[in-house]
Amino acid sequence: MQRSRFRPAVALAAAATLLATLVPATPAAAANATFRAGTLNIYYGLTQAQFVQDLESITAKADLVGLNEVNGRKDFLTTWAANNGWWFYAPAPSQAENEALLARKSMFDVLDKDSIFVCDTNGPGEVPPARYNNWVKYRHKASGRVVFHINFHANASIEDNGRPIDIPRTECAEQQFQEIKNLAARKKDEGQVIVSGDLNVDFSADRAYGYAKFPWKTFEANQLPNLRSVYNLYGEKGTGTHGNRHIDYVYFWKRVESSQVMWMTDYRIVTGTNSDHNGVVADFSIDIA
Repeated sequence: MQRSRFRPAVALAAAATLLATLVPATPAAAANATFRAGTLNIYYGLTQAQFVQDLESITAKADLVGLNEVNGRKDFLTTWAANNGWWFYAPAPSQAENEALLARKSMFDVLDKDSIFVCDTNGPGEVPPARYNNWVKYRHKASGRVVFHINFHANASIEDNGRPIDIPRTECAEQQFQEIKNLAARKKDEGQVIVSGDLNVDFSADRAYGYAKFPWKTFEANQLPNLRSVYNLYGEKGTGTHGNRHIDYVYFWKRVESSQVMWMTDYRIVTGTNSDHNGVVADFSIDIA
């Protein structure tokens, strides 16, 4: 009778298979539903054709979208969203309507929404307008998870190479950053949190200078749990989102790994816009509940 031969390769494969059954998969490996979240400040002075072109560009690349400076086109956006399969939220008054939120109906259900007044450094209708933080609570259909999208727009001309400019609109922006952080912290207990918008603070300059009341220190500073931006996780891509500055952000609330069910996996800058801003789109992977 011929004696069977020991085959090392077969034995190693069997051992690897046994080990794989004993060691649990990492949380990231278990995530098996995806979506994309984007932001774009569409300059209010564009022609209607230019506006539509930018709108269709960002909505073709994302499933959740935060827009800025769009209150003058609320009626158009309401009709466009209804005709193209999107949820649309842009609450009164007109200053709050500037910061609109869109979600693809095929991927999300709306559970709740609200708008929160933050501050106003001028009178009604004057520049800069009053600031509002808008949010929508969604159910992501594929995963069954609750996802909050918070969208806002901070005052312009508030920093010089990461340093705060001592004017009333800067103090208003500082208040808004802190209230966004507080809102995100509250909502994280109900679901996953995404924050988007035009912050008017350059990422690299902010991180280098480290002013305590600006976004790097308020939102990130590499603490856990906390918010994380696309630039923190994946670096600054392209030349910028407004000239050479990276001031348009997508964040998500990052938890300690054992509690994490949603991950930002990459992002891209959307160029070729008619607006004076480029868009940002982030990819997300989320566990099925």
